[in-house]
This record gives sequence, structure tokens and C-alpha cells, in this order.
Amino acid sequence: MSNPACRAETKAGASCRAMPLPGRDVCIMHAPDMAEKIAAARMKGGTAAAKLRVLQGKRLRLDSPAALAKFMSGLIQDVMAGTLGVDTARTVVYAVSVQRQVVEHAEKAELEKRLVEVERLLAQRRLG
Repeated sequence: MSNPACRAETKAGASCRAMPLPGRDVCIMHAPDMAEKIAAARMKGGTAAAKLRVLQGKRLRLDSPAALAKFMSGLIQDVMAGTLGVDTARTVVYAVSVQRQVVEHAEKAELEKRLVEVERLLAQRRLG
């Protein structure tokens, strides 16, 4: 039993291989009554991509509490200026909170490493 395929042709003239919409013989891309919805979805996708491109230019080293604070300050300013959407900002704020935990863990591990070295040097001094 073969799966039905869209009966329309692609722009290149080949048979479309997409699944047809339920009760129809064409896929969503070839259904004339769906053109408006497809255009709106493409616009929404393009808008989301543009918002992500705004963030691309903000790739900073977020490896210290000071760097995270500075980044958050810029993020807040972008939201207030309307250059970054609230939903995107909300996602980034969540990511920053996760990054803060990673930074704190790394700093704690570094402090523990340094403490072990100090204790080793003190023990060495006592013996020497």
C-alpha cells in the first residue's frame, strides 16, 4: 500500500512528493486557499530569525558575574527600545540564569582548586 502524494507539480516541473491535506489531493503548499496562512507563517519565521540575528551581534564572553550583569543591562535596554521582543528576551533571561549557575559552579571549582594548592603549600612549609 503506497502513501498518497500531492498531485501538483513543483516550480521545477517535477511531481510534488509531499503528503496531501486530509480530504484533498494537494499538499498545504499547493492549496490555493492556504496561501495567506503560508505567507503569514513565513513572515513570522522571518521575524523570529531577525530577532535572533540581533542577538548574534551580542556574542560576548559571559563567563563572569560582571559580564552577565553587563549583558543583562544591554538586554533590558534593547527590550525597552523595542529592538528585541519580550518573548525573545524572556528566553534569553532564562538562558542567562542558567549561565549564572554555570559561572558560579566554575568559580567555586576554581576556588576549591586554589584552596587545595594553598593547603598543600602550607603543609610543605611545615615539613620543610
